[in-house]
Amino acid sequence: MVANFSIDIKFNPSYFKKLGLDKKHGFDDALDAAVDHAIHDAENICRREAPIDTGNLRRSIHKRKPGKAQGELTARGAPYWVYLQYGTSKMDANPFVTRTARRVKPKVQEYVLEELRNAGILD
Repeated sequence: MVANFSIDIKFNPSYFKKLGLDKKHGFDDALDAAVDHAIHDAENICRREAPIDTGNLRRSIHKRKPGKAQGELTARGAPYWVYLQYGTSKMDANPFVTRTARRVKPKVQEYVLEELRNAGILD
């Protein structure tokens, strides 16, 4: 069983217009690179945030690229992450995935802007 949590970034077409961008000129590649950067950070942060007992959960967390501008973290072989994240009637929650998302979310915009600048799309 594989338990997934993912980062998926979508932009409203008006966002391109607001930035004065033509969607065809490298924006998709820059967005893909930004997601790569963000999912790499998410993997490292999630491993640090995951509770450690045997270390199995930390070792099971890996990043994956299901498609362009998409990133996914998987916890293969540790389906119990859900119980740790949300808790049970006998155990308090330890929302390590939520903490990871909160730490990565503000970085995504920074990475997108950085990659747009690197691609020469923004000044």
